[in-house]
Amino acid sequence: MRHALPLAAALLAVGPALAGDAEPCSGFAWDVRADIAAVAAAEMTPSGSEIRPAPATAVRLLLVDAGKAGFALPPEQAQSPAAPAGTLRFVARAGVWRVTTTERLWFDVVQDGRSAKPLGFSGDPTCEGARKSVRFELKDGPATLQVSGSPSRTVGVAVTAERP
Repeated sequence: MRHALPLAAALLAVGPALAGDAEPCSGFAWDVRADIAAVAAAEMTPSGSEIRPAPATAVRLLLVDAGKAGFALPPEQAQSPAAPAGTLRFVARAGVWRVTTTERLWFDVVQDGRSAKPLGFSGDPTCEGARKSVRFELKDGPATLQVSGSPSRTVGVAVTAERP
């Protein structure tokens, strides 16, 4: 019994160290390593630009005031007209798409005048290269990514066709 107490204390001390050894950005439900690498090499792109994500692309989106962002629909989460916001347009192929951002913020994907409903959401507040990733089912045709509620004037964004 005398030996059990020091052993238990040692195991309790090692437990937090083992938890801290987890691979960076491992808190996501799916693999975002390619998104992180793409955003790290991305070029600055002004809000309102059209991107060609075939099958994937990443940009550093330069945001404007929400009142000047030119949203296709009002964001589902209301923002101040002066809050950083922006849009990206792209042509989707029918299938599952993933949007990953470097900041915790709100974004919608609008297609055919409606917000696409997310299939899944994942995030990791400790990940330095990505904070949020959402999957959407999109149809063939134009789509608009609407970013709002950003804490900064630029945000890294990766748009990826997962399953065409």
